[in-house]
Amino acid sequence: MQADYQLWVKRSAYLTLCVAVLILVLKLWAVLLTDSSAMLASFTDAALDLLISVLNFAVLRYALRPADDNHSFGHGKAEAVMALLQAAFLAGAALLVLLQAISGAKGQVTPQAPGFGMVITLSCMALTLLLVLAQHWIIRRTGSLAVKSDSLHYRSDLLMNTAVLLALGMVWLGWLWADWLMAVLIALYLLWNATQLARESLQHLLDEQLPPEELQQIKQLVLQHAHVLACLQLRTRRAGPKVFIQCVLVLDDHWTLKQAHQIVDEVELKLQALYSGAEVMIHPEPRSDAELLPE
Repeated sequence: MQADYQLWVKRSAYLTLCVAVLILVLKLWAVLLTDSSAMLASFTDAALDLLISVLNFAVLRYALRPADDNHSFGHGKAEAVMALLQAAFLAGAALLVLLQAISGAKGQVTPQAPGFGMVITLSCMALTLLLVLAQHWIIRRTGSLAVKSDSLHYRSDLLMNTAVLLALGMVWLGWLWADWLMAVLIALYLLWNATQLARESLQHLLDEQLPPEELQQIKQLVLQHAHVLACLQLRTRRAGPKVFIQCVLVLDDHWTLKQAHQIVDEVELKLQALYSGAEVMIHPEPRSDAELLPE
């Protein structure tokens, strides 16, 4: 079963890569012949998609490495570093598209052969639709989350291609302003994505706490243990897929060291069940000394 899963996930990856390269070549051909700002925006998005997919594959292999002597906490932050670089790529691409759109708005660049651009866009949409259908079949067979994520991304590409098709159709009817206006909208969309990606990656790099609702869930889980009186100094962070949790457990004074250690182990197992592979560090504190601790 595991071998079958890996086989189909790999086939999905290879199919996606082939389709992405073919779409990129077609869109580059259309950009060169049409001088369309909207077409350039669509090509830029496709180029970034391909670049990010390749980089992600390489970085994820590094980020998932176990901890070693030089990286005691693992390599998970490599994922956040790459996400920050991706945000920079997206922002740069958006500015390039905006400059092209401004040139079009000033009349310095006039779209040519909109009909040819529409044919290429329709061809790319057909390829994308076939890819999404193939991915849907593979998802039903394997349930792969990676393939699901990829499929959702290409479904959003169908919407972007529809917008480009609409802009080229309006240019074909003589409304030249539609080309640069659509390019501006796509550039703003890319900038918004870059901002969200940069924000999320900085949260990981700067060791931001988990969301308040998750902190509350952790506290509730810890306090469910019959012998835990309080959970203090809860600190959390995330590095890639891995979660780190630190806290102080307040226990009755009469527990022996061995008994306190057993309680700590039981709480750790509960937290590791909540966050698979989480690294948990818990310090037991006797009730008589807990009042001296800051909340």
